[in-house]
Amino acid sequence: MDPVYSTATGTDLRDTLTSVADTDGVKGLLLLATPMEAVVEDAFQATLEALSVPVFGGVFPEIIHDGEPTESGLLAVGLPAEPTITTLENASDPDREFAADLNPELPAEGYETAFVFVDAYADEVPTVIESLFRTYGVGLNFIGGGAGRLDDESSPSLFTNEGVIGDAAVMAAVDVPMEIGVKHGWETIAGPFRVTGADGPTVTELDGEPAFSVYQDVVEEHADTTVTRENFFEVAKSYPFGITRLDAEQIVRDPFDVDGDALTCFGSVPEGEFVNILTGDIDSLVSAAGDAYEAAVDDEGEALYAFDCISRRLYLDDEFDRELSAVDGDEESLVGALTIGEIANDGSGHLDYYNKTAVIGAMADR
Repeated sequence: MDPVYSTATGTDLRDTLTSVADTDGVKGLLLLATPMEAVVEDAFQATLEALSVPVFGGVFPEIIHDGEPTESGLLAVGLPAEPTITTLENASDPDREFAADLNPELPAEGYETAFVFVDAYADEVPTVIESLFRTYGVGLNFIGGGAGRLDDESSPSLFTNEGVIGDAAVMAAVDVPMEIGVKHGWETIAGPFRVTGADGPTVTELDGEPAFSVYQDVVEEHADTTVTRENFFEVAKSYPFGITRLDAEQIVRDPFDVDGDALTCFGSVPEGEFVNILTGDIDSLVSAAGDAYEAAVDDEGEALYAFDCISRRLYLDDEFDRELSAVDGDEESLVGALTIGEIANDGSGHLDYYNKTAVIGAMADR
């Protein structure tokens, strides 16, 4: 069925979601919501608990509805296959054994695709991703991203039948195949630099030198502008890091804060890795999104899912419509969200947490 968009609250929202969940052929419900007040109300919590089918999803800075990004409302997507939902709580606990809560038999039981949404501000997101890959390898195709509000790191942002939860990850596996395209369009201008000092998402040294100084020198030469701690966020939108991968797309890391000589990114940058400094332009990013679409789509009539980075939206600004046009097929229905980091296989067996990347999934029609 077509996705249902709503800006309702309270009992009206409850009635809308209940109607979608009770529709013939709907066996699960994916909810993609913006940071609307309705999703923090007790009535919404009660609605999720009362739905007749498994439900999963989250709150994102924006969602994609009718080919356009929007900062308001909620999308309810009825699924033709019943999802098996696994919730991984306490996603900031460094001692948490996430694999203990995962069912390794899912691929053998016929499951082929897993939606994964994580609290983007949870400390152990990289460990969650690693646990998923070690448990399932290439037995499942994964697609999803980081949920949360840009202006509030503490608010719960994930949905299940248990209600609205935070500091967690939610995996919903279905027995339907999905082809996935992952592309970003950013190109190397300097590097590789060895990460000689790092702590999770914070890079302190590159090639034994202060990270900010190395980054500053490269960007100032390329952009012919002065990079300061005060204008860092604005400049860094155009100059992310790329973690090198053999025979695969670089994993983009989005630096967003500078503290002394340390740069903090969305997502971890492990010590010992090699990184490049990247840049791009509107044409290269839009072209890459189109390539992701082409990699995913085989047949007309497939259900399309787009998880695109909110920082690509901020970078492209008024040109973001071009990117959506590149991934919105004439025959396929497109739903999605602008995420805080993207989760996907890249077609080469890797499962990673990306930044500034377009992820497109095409699910077979049943």
